[in-house]
Amino acid sequence: MGVELIILDVLIVLSAVALSLVYINHSRGSKAFLCEDCRFNTAELCLKSERPRAIDCTSYRPVLEQNTSVEG
Repeated sequence: MGVELIILDVLIVLSAVALSLVYINHSRGSKAFLCEDCRFNTAELCLKSERPRAIDCTSYRPVLEQNTSVEG
């Protein structure tokens, strides 16, 4: 019964790691780090110590895309 508990513990840990990796890959930013496509990604606008490698940030705002299409 001890071996079965060890195997169960290993499976739980592996599942947690897999879920963490999925969360990081599907987080709010389109890049690996939120700062890469955040509109506040400059030293003047962001004073957070995590910048430029934040994976979670309460101030994250994606860069506003400019409309480049010409109507006419």
